[in-house]
Amino acid sequence: FVERVFPMKMPFFFILLYLLLTELQGQDVNFSQFNSIAAYYNPAFAGSFPGEFKVNSMYRNQWVGLQDRPLTSLSIAADIKFHLGPADLLNDYIAANVNFITDKAQIYDWNSNEISLSIAYHKLLNKFNKSFLTGAFSFGVTQRSVNYDNIYFEDQFDGISKYNNPTNELLPSNIHSKPSLKAGLQYRMQFSKKLGFRTGFSIQKLFSPDLSFYQDFKNKDYNGENSNIALNQFNVIMNFLCKLTNTEELYPKLMYSAQGPHAIILTGLTYRKTFYQLNETAFHGGISSRLVKSNQGITPADIGFQ
Repeated sequence: FVERVFPMKMPFFFILLYLLLTELQGQDVNFSQFNSIAAYYNPAFAGSFPGEFKVNSMYRNQWVGLQDRPLTSLSIAADIKFHLGPADLLNDYIAANVNFITDKAQIYDWNSNEISLSIAYHKLLNKFNKSFLTGAFSFGVTQRSVNYDNIYFEDQFDGISKYNNPTNELLPSNIHSKPSLKAGLQYRMQFSKKLGFRTGFSIQKLFSPDLSFYQDFKNKDYNGENSNIALNQFNVIMNFLCKLTNTEELYPKLMYSAQGPHAIILTGLTYRKTFYQLNETAFHGGISSRLVKSNQGITPADIGFQ
């Protein structure tokens, strides 16, 4: 994970937004360093950082060694702040975040791409402990696709001795796009110069979009399901900021994400090291664990390093 924080507003934010829109053509993406791209899970975290402008990217490679072409995930995001008062004084501000995430299971060429724009309003509650209450909304587009060339079906029996009749599989269009809508709240404060706290709640998949490839499939011989309604997804994120030195920080963190009968609990500890230049560059690393809740109960899924 790589992050760049800039002290000044820069036109690169709008350049990045343009480039992502021109590239837009998902199982849901899941990153263990969720606090580093918290605005993806909760749009109210957009602009919740020191500085004026931030760009970050994250790459994840899963199942390495278990198959020739593993699952890969990539995130590119940028934040910018617009102050509603003097920039050198603590006051209300509006923040924008643009996020592009792609998830690819290469063995079947299953692709999920999402681009979104989040707008957050940060309301100052107390100047002494730097507490803010934030409300935000995110809108975007999610595109999902699969390559049928890598999926094989058995031929039909000819009724005599061979399986040589065509499969006659009824396949819909292999690509579709749906709107992605999210809303969120966040509260953050500073207990002291070296200890801070933030927490937030968000809802994803507002209005329960239909994610079925067969939604608009018209064929008189097809008698299967035509819809796959996505349930609302609820996220809770909490993390502390423990400042060790001027360049080192620790982030104890927790995320709970629930959708219908299923849920994921992510916990961990992230170490952040900054390298001061004209613009700040930071390196993130840490450990995490994941629990998965299903109809069968709660199961430990993994423990790993980041």
